This record gives sequence, C-alpha cells and structure tokens, in this order.
Amino acid sequence: MKLPVVNQPVSMVIRGKSHTVTCTDVFDGGYGYYFDALFPKRTRLTFTAGDRCAIPELGERCLADFVSYPTNTSTTVRFLISK
Repeated sequence: MKLPVVNQPVSMVIRGKSHTVTCTDVFDGGYGYYFDALFPKRTRLTFTAGDRCAIPELGERCLADFVSYPTNTSTTVRFLISK
C-alpha cells in the first residue's frame, strides 16, 4: 500500500463521485496512517462518523475513514487509512 504524498493531489471517490484533494499532512497513528485532505472551497461536502472513501490510486482496496475536521474550516478533513 502506498501513502499520500504531502502537497500532492490525491483522487478520492466519495459517495460514488471522484474528487481531487491536496494532501497537507501524513502521520503514523499506530494502527493506521492519518492524512489531512484539503478540499477546494467550491466543494461543499460534509462528513459524519462512519463515512468511508476509496482512494484507488493508493491501492485497489484502499479505504479511508473520516476522523475529524482538524481546523475551524470545513475544507480540511482528516482521514484514517488502516494498516
């Protein structure tokens, strides 16, 4: 499995639609890797606990779980990729 690269675009499939985000941070959380995704301001997606997104370019079965909004804005979203 590959990991997102900081400051590089990442294509994510969210609710059946492809969205391009920018990875702003990646770090090891012990049982998985957390990464922060910066969405374009025009994208008005909201996430709730239990939401999962596919990241096909990182692996066929690579799924990311929504964790939180690490900043006060809704454009940065933190996801967890399980090891």
